[in-house]
Amino acid sequence: MRTTSIAALAALFFLPIPSHAGDKQNIMIVSWGDVITSKVTGAARLDTPDKVRESVRTWKSRGIDQVLFRGDNFRVLLFHDTVPTADEHRTGMARTRAAWESDLMEAAVDAMKAEGIRAYVWLTVLDEGCPPDIHYADSVPFPWQSRFTRQNPQYLACDRSLTPNGRKHHWGVMEYAYPEVRQYMLKVIRAFSDRFDLDGVFLSLRSHSPPPEHADQFGFNEPVVREYKRRYGRDILREPFDLEKWRNLRGEFFTTFLKEVRAHLESRGQKLAVGVQQGDYLGPPFGNMRIQWRRWVSDGIVDQLLVGHITAERARYPRRTQRAMGYLQSQEDSLGLPPIEEALSKEYGPLCARHGVDLVVSPHLFYLSFLHPTLGRGRQNPELRARLLARLEAIPDVTSIVIRYGTFLRSHAAKRAE
Repeated sequence: MRTTSIAALAALFFLPIPSHAGDKQNIMIVSWGDVITSKVTGAARLDTPDKVRESVRTWKSRGIDQVLFRGDNFRVLLFHDTVPTADEHRTGMARTRAAWESDLMEAAVDAMKAEGIRAYVWLTVLDEGCPPDIHYADSVPFPWQSRFTRQNPQYLACDRSLTPNGRKHHWGVMEYAYPEVRQYMLKVIRAFSDRFDLDGVFLSLRSHSPPPEHADQFGFNEPVVREYKRRYGRDILREPFDLEKWRNLRGEFFTTFLKEVRAHLESRGQKLAVGVQQGDYLGPPFGNMRIQWRRWVSDGIVDQLLVGHITAERARYPRRTQRAMGYLQSQEDSLGLPPIEEALSKEYGPLCARHGVDLVVSPHLFYLSFLHPTLGRGRQNPELRARLLARLEAIPDVTSIVIRYGTFLRSHAAKRAE
């Protein structure tokens, strides 16, 4: 058996903080909802305002420059109906309610601002939940669904059915061709951006939703059909059509949404960051909608682009076997993509540098290996991870390599033990 070197393990588990050469920033991603249901103890648990304030002081002492603080549990509390059937979901929602009522989010933002740490709230925009008869993670009734999509299922991405009878929808994934969808999601964002003294908003393109049967199954909603007909003279419900033009059209509508978010955040003096998978397509568990990241960068729509932010759907829906059916690109499966180092050096980096956009990389879900060809969570070889981190550090246009909260805690514990 091949032995992992001590140096590689150190790079994997005890990443020094700060770790970056030159002027790279230390950005930490804190998935608050996962933290409060984990075995983390003490101030690091982040379940009261006082614990948050104490932890933020530690973050500052270890060189953290920016935090992406996940607000999705609070989003669910404010905008969703919940039917938490599993113990972890019931516990999580009870703690979320207590935290919100104790103004934990405000305490976190204020503490970070006081310490000079940039505070971004992390919100997902393709994750509205499902009815309880849809099984979450193939195991329990889905624990939440937004009231907006429950009352307006027509705004969910739909399949190519000619009539509503028998039409299928992509649960949790809205179609941004509808102005009503864009207005609703901006309302969600404003519940945080208007209330708190944030430096920015981080929009995550991840989801807890079940994957489609194939990558081009959904996205045939009425405004998409109408606009495609206007531009190209074809009815995509009844006639053969150009798939790539359709994929790009859906991406244009999503870009319109980002422009609207950008306009609001600018009025508040706040920045916009977006997290995507590597490549030009949305990928699993969504489909082949175009990610127009080049336009987002060149048109000044985003201030930060975080590459490598993916759902990792194999781990979420372990009983589903046809993982890559029809996908043109999938970071999780290393499908249709060049090495990430090459993409950052030749594509992302030069464009982001030219337009003054921060290029951030989440290194944890590249080059995964799997024990089974279609099932189970992917693992990253420790030695490969160490080499990847070193190569990312050497790319001058990469402004930050994301630090996960768990990695930070292990590193901090190791530092204190020295």
